Amino acid sequence: MNNFPKLSSWLGGIIVAGSLVSSAHASEPQQPQHDDELHGKVPFLTSTAQNLNYANSPIHPFLNSALPNPPQDVYSGPLFQLRHDYPSQVPSGQSFPWKKVTNNGLITTQNSMAYVEALKTYVSDDMRKLLYSYDKWEPQSEPWWQSIWLGTEREPIHGFYVGSGFPAGTMPEQTLDLTTYVLTLYDETAAVTLGNIWGTTEDQAYNPNLTNPAAQYAEGSVIVKFAFVTPCGADWAPMDGTLSWPIYSTLNESNGSGNSPSVSKCPNNGSDGSTADPTLTNVYLMQFDIIVKDSVAAPETGWVFSTLIYDKNAPGKDVWDKMIPLGATWGGDPDIINTASTALTPPVTVNTNLKQNSVNPQAPVYATATLGWDGRLSGPNDGAVVTPAWAGSHYYPKGLASAGCLGCHSSAQYPQKSFLLPSTTYPPQVTNAPGSSTKQALVLNDPGSTGWMKWFQSRSGTEAMDSDQDSIGLDYDMVTSFKAIPMWQAALKAIEAENATKPSLKRK
Repeated sequence: MNNFPKLSSWLGGIIVAGSLVSSAHASEPQQPQHDDELHGKVPFLTSTAQNLNYANSPIHPFLNSALPNPPQDVYSGPLFQLRHDYPSQVPSGQSFPWKKVTNNGLITTQNSMAYVEALKTYVSDDMRKLLYSYDKWEPQSEPWWQSIWLGTEREPIHGFYVGSGFPAGTMPEQTLDLTTYVLTLYDETAAVTLGNIWGTTEDQAYNPNLTNPAAQYAEGSVIVKFAFVTPCGADWAPMDGTLSWPIYSTLNESNGSGNSPSVSKCPNNGSDGSTADPTLTNVYLMQFDIIVKDSVAAPETGWVFSTLIYDKNAPGKDVWDKMIPLGATWGGDPDIINTASTALTPPVTVNTNLKQNSVNPQAPVYATATLGWDGRLSGPNDGAVVTPAWAGSHYYPKGLASAGCLGCHSSAQYPQKSFLLPSTTYPPQVTNAPGSSTKQALVLNDPGSTGWMKWFQSRSGTEAMDSDQDSIGLDYDMVTSFKAIPMWQAALKAIEAENATKPSLKRK
């Protein structure tokens, strides 16, 4: 989340290597050299995400934030404290209320909304405390943990890191660029897996156990993710009345933080900061995801993904009440291959024939405008819509709806061999728009093709997307796959480089 010296761009935790070919070969796919060439095509690419492959200093696994704490006269409240004392055993005697919805059976399109509401109820007490009583939140005793290795991405107040970046016009009523800031939390059951992988000591953190079954999550694991956005309701009407939190961060060049006061009507919009100097910036609650390991309800994947979205018109006494279900998904529906324009060009029409996907028809328009292919679940933060895009021999100037949240997560594996979206290559490539030598589009597989369908399967979390490449499935955990592992690899390279110049220097 910070602009450190001598760091090149980092794509969602994935190293972007190579360089653009000359304009004489403009029609051929090219690997992007600068992240500007992908802004607007890959929503979760932002200039504040960093490529630590060539970092000039080691990264500590247990760092809270690389940024200094805000001055007392700027912010005097509680700060983020990483919790990494991961439990060693799954708690016993647990009761899962969402299983009552399904009668301990399958989730269906008929019971899915009640299932999501049960998940929300399950986490509500803790999330209300976190949202409304941050001064009473005890980070080392609350039953929620975070992944290590992300300190160079996190800001120091809430531990947020950049989620997605969206240019103006991506969503309805959006007149300014915006960025989302996210925070992912693991409950006690899920945190056991983080401990299996990373351990609890520094030596273990540098020597992770990236194997199966260590990387698999236990039944009942719950992982949640907040997504806050930079515009308030005055700048983006759907956020009118939502909850505001402060962050302390450097200016994000690719987003709405830092819009000048003459452009933005939001208080503390980041315009006082720069790419080098952090400032207090308000962000606003838009989306909340809950995923649960439930191999009874979803036997093919083992997971149910759900998304709550802020609806200013929903009934309720507070903003948490107004976080309503956008939908749920528990598989890729690989047997439903629809290449009609209504399935590809956003906003897409939800295909009611999908059996492993359910979308709330009452959800606000801004949330349903960013659904994935054929209406597969994807929230506004999740980046399913790629604008513009090349796919096969077709150009999509208004965007192409691609992998939803489950499809994106299904690419989590080690070592990483595929991108988060159904791109033709890894790293992804861009090519010029028709008739333009400058405007470029992300290159994706042809919708419905064999390559495209890799992202629309219902595979077990033990199975890597690229099983032929001897990869290990990381059980749909994108934070471990796309964030923590690249940071760990970067830290090792930094240590190797340091030891090469100072042979007598050893890491303790």
